[in-house]
Amino acid sequence: MLTKILLPHRYQLLGWMFILPFAALLFANNYFDFNFAWLELEFREGALFEDSKENFTNELALMGVFISLFLIAFSREKEEDEYIQKIRLDSLLIACYANTFILIIGTLIFYGFGYLEFMGYNMFTIQLIFIARFRWVLNRDRKSLKLA
Repeated sequence: MLTKILLPHRYQLLGWMFILPFAALLFANNYFDFNFAWLELEFREGALFEDSKENFTNELALMGVFISLFLIAFSREKEEDEYIQKIRLDSLLIACYANTFILIIGTLIFYGFGYLEFMGYNMFTIQLIFIARFRWVLNRDRKSLKLA
């Protein structure tokens, strides 16, 4: 089975270590206007920008969450075999189905700025559903093997 495209297992631990701080930062930035002062940049008037100050805390938090989820989802397990590859593929397919369903429901329910916020959070659903389903099936099967 071709598993060369998966990241080494040690990256999964990094993803689990960083997901909570970056998710908390994203939440604090979105709902409590928390910003890091050192991420504020001032743009001078020029060809592309007017004079303005921009803070990139939100971008840092988003990239941190995306990278953390990526590391968790696409790192090898300690013992990677064909069965785990099958669980990965099934979980990815279910995540895509669920994401499509969520998009359809969200499009029918949300309008205006609410729709924009919905789409912002929906960026994470494929990775989150994949990780949740993959871990759930993996743990369920490991428990059933221990009982047998």
